[in-house]
Amino acid sequence: MNPGLPGTGIGGLFYILSALWMPICEARRRWQGDATGRGALVARQFAIAVGVVAAMSGVFWLLDTVLILDRVAANAAVSAHVVWSIRGSALLVTSGMLAMVLGAVELVGLRLRLRALRRAAR
Repeated sequence: MNPGLPGTGIGGLFYILSALWMPICEARRRWQGDATGRGALVARQFAIAVGVVAAMSGVFWLLDTVLILDRVAANAAVSAHVVWSIRGSALLVTSGMLAMVLGAVELVGLRLRLRALRRAAR
């Protein structure tokens, strides 16, 4: 959704959320006794995701500081009386698109499962 800034599109957001969720899933697996030895992989992916979030936050902070984007956004939004920061609106739009894509995939999967159940019941 944001060309030119890696990690801020749908794919980047999906990767970051998945990588941040990995330690929770791995902890649950270990708690259930399914120790597969993926701890190093999980830690590496989690560290990359944290690094991407830190780098993106630093870039947005730097852009806000250098280009004074908060003032530009405030001047642009005077008529609407709402000030959206670039970082907040980018995250909102990208998260909304990701939710729509994942929701559509889940609905199609549900439809296919229902169709298979109906065929099996005949």
